[in-house]
Amino acid sequence: MKAFLRSFSAFLLCATLLTLTLWQKDAFPDLSGITAFVQDTLKAKDAISEVTGNGETSKKPTSNTGETFPEYTLSEELDPALETAICNAFLSHAEAVDLSAFRLSEHDLQAVISEIRFTHPEFFYVDKEFSYRTPNGFVTELKPNYLHSAAETQVLMAEYEAIIDSIVAGIPEGSDFDKLLYLHDYFVQNYCYDYTYTIRDAYSFFKQKTGVCQAYMLALMAVTEQIGIESIPVTSSRMNHAWNLVKLDGEWYHIDVTWDDAVSYPSYTSYDYFLQSDAGLIAIDADSIDESVETPDWHCDWAATKSATNVKYDNAVWRGAHTPMVVADGTYYCVVSESDEEGGHATVGAVYSGSDPTALSKLFAVNGVWRENGELSYVDCFAGLALYNGELIYNTNNTLRAYHIASGTHRLIGFLDIANNESVFGICGISSTGVISCVVAPFASGEAYRVLSYQI
Repeated sequence: MKAFLRSFSAFLLCATLLTLTLWQKDAFPDLSGITAFVQDTLKAKDAISEVTGNGETSKKPTSNTGETFPEYTLSEELDPALETAICNAFLSHAEAVDLSAFRLSEHDLQAVISEIRFTHPEFFYVDKEFSYRTPNGFVTELKPNYLHSAAETQVLMAEYEAIIDSIVAGIPEGSDFDKLLYLHDYFVQNYCYDYTYTIRDAYSFFKQKTGVCQAYMLALMAVTEQIGIESIPVTSSRMNHAWNLVKLDGEWYHIDVTWDDAVSYPSYTSYDYFLQSDAGLIAIDADSIDESVETPDWHCDWAATKSATNVKYDNAVWRGAHTPMVVADGTYYCVVSESDEEGGHATVGAVYSGSDPTALSKLFAVNGVWRENGELSYVDCFAGLALYNGELIYNTNNTLRAYHIASGTHRLIGFLDIANNESVFGICGISSTGVISCVVAPFASGEAYRVLSYQI
């Protein structure tokens, strides 16, 4: 029996080598039967020049994903004619596209497909695996693989576009800064990171409200494209990570929504990676650098087709916020953490305001002590903000309070019904009738929280 298996294995190997030789010499008019034969017998996709254009990335940690990521950089813009040819093929669900005019090597083709997948979120229905023909050393034909039939794709595309339209409908009128601020906070508050490391496309991200960094990046790109704001991908193979560059007032800035969405509270956000320059992105992570870490926990070695040189927002006061900013009548409000003058923890935050988001000034202090499971105190302020009837509503660790904007006076709304080991970690929102929703939890890490409603 063993002798038979050895003989049969040798026969299969010879057949495969013969198949390869004939294919490379372009001797077969139709490769579908050969492809099926090799896949079904030896499972050797790589042996028949079928490559995986994965270029996929994933937020840290990645050590338990069981995946490897090829070197992947986006440092040059695509040839427009080449991009158009492939995109038109994807749009029409074409079985093949003639690329003989472009004289692409196999490596060139993989880079091109990866770049198209990272710059066109609408191609969520195109598989990362594809086939091609190289009879003369250059790619003559690309054969895409589609995850759905043409009819199914039409239905999914209509749903995809409807979701984007619904997100766009919620964007407030205002400057492009206001729109980007809204989208940043929208994704942080309504989506969460996918620790199964499986959701990478924009459509699945929109539907399931979760995804890895690639999905966050593509989703933001899809929506900003709809409102006329340019956005391009940034990737780092060393980090196994991807994020966005956006164009605001003629300048490029980094937005890494994934890393700003580090806690699952709906009342939480971070602005560490919102509208950073290249230099700012490096500086904000300076304390995290540890070269002994296999996958860097800091932004490094990234590639993009544009540079972010403008430092306008690098030192904005809202970098220290843990809860979302609010905007009313052209005025921005945010809460930042800061110790009192004696270095104690009684006063751990302050509300800042102003009409220029780069030049906010202190409006008033927020007093409170946020605790971990009722014991150890944080040095951070987790006060959230909401606007209602001319008042700025905010929370301390156990109360709701209001600041009357016109008169500058404060009032106590009430103490919240929380357990001894809990604190209030922000505000989720407020209804038109004055019902405010607060996040209550024993920890600031996003674990075991509940939402408490309070009628103002």
